[in-house]
Amino acid sequence: MMSESIKAVRKYHINLALVLGIILLIFILIPVFVKSPYILNVFILVFYMSTLSMAWNLLGGMTGQNSLGHAAYMGLGAYVACLFITRAHVNPWISALLGMAVVGLVAGVIFFPCFILRGPYFTLVSIAFGEALRQFIINSTFFGRASGIGLPFKKGNSFLDFRFVSKVPYYYIGLAMLILVYLFMKKIERSKMGYALRTIREDEDAAAAIGINPIRYKVMAVVVSAMVAALVGFFYACYTRYIDPELMVQAKSTESVLPAVVGGAAFVEGPIVGGLIMIPLSEFLRAKYSAILPGINMLLYAIALLTVIRFRPTGILGWYMNSGFKSFIDTKILKKPPVEVFEAAEQERRGKEA
Repeated sequence: MMSESIKAVRKYHINLALVLGIILLIFILIPVFVKSPYILNVFILVFYMSTLSMAWNLLGGMTGQNSLGHAAYMGLGAYVACLFITRAHVNPWISALLGMAVVGLVAGVIFFPCFILRGPYFTLVSIAFGEALRQFIINSTFFGRASGIGLPFKKGNSFLDFRFVSKVPYYYIGLAMLILVYLFMKKIERSKMGYALRTIREDEDAAAAIGINPIRYKVMAVVVSAMVAALVGFFYACYTRYIDPELMVQAKSTESVLPAVVGGAAFVEGPIVGGLIMIPLSEFLRAKYSAILPGINMLLYAIALLTVIRFRPTGILGWYMNSGFKSFIDTKILKKPPVEVFEAAEQERRGKEA
């Protein structure tokens, strides 16, 4: 017979699943009720920029290696995929996998010797890498120089060719990409690799002393992070049907960092929360006031970053985890039982398994 502790824990998990299901259902139904291409474009922007921010967060938030070169990974992934599509006539979805593999290999080879650096030096190397790659592409005929590369426009929709007339399919593919990458990052967080990365972030010397190889895990983190950024680059290229070296400017790397910092870099969910707040606000200001004050969205990013660092260094989720609002949600809505109940349920479960 099921004990009261197991019933309470199961009820909490059911309530949590219901809340998450309702949130997901809202996002699924948005294109049904929202017909404005501009608003759908903002949501698509939120999806792929939050995914890019999750890629940064694996390296910067979870590992403690503050990279400012993720626009380079995104841009290189877009370029490689576009070259495979336009010159080798490879299917776009296969091109995405090839682009991810190439970018992961490049990131691993380039940054393997750089992980002996600590503190701001690694950040400076990531900036230099991104700018060097951008200048190389600008001066390379193979990559189209400053003119960039365009994907062919054809009539009609084609999932196989990742080409749609409406923004709705891009919306759902972007949402699916965000969810899948989030689940993947959550899996890493709860794995041995996630434990090792957090230990390295807190104290690299202590991590080495207990048998964790910092170089190995940091290389793994940068490769996975770069591959996810390359996936975002592929999505961006197919969505806009055109890319140029401006995709890799330093400002784009900064835009990938801000959602994670504002939302809470210590949490996998941080980039999503930050992206849902910062990106729509930035796009609203850009559309409303860019004629009066060009670059106001970047000014907003700077103000938001300084405000978070000064008042909430742990981000929105860091505040939420210790707030009365979370206690209200847990007790009144999710019916979360005390820690002792979770422990009793876990002990009973292990006893039954034994």
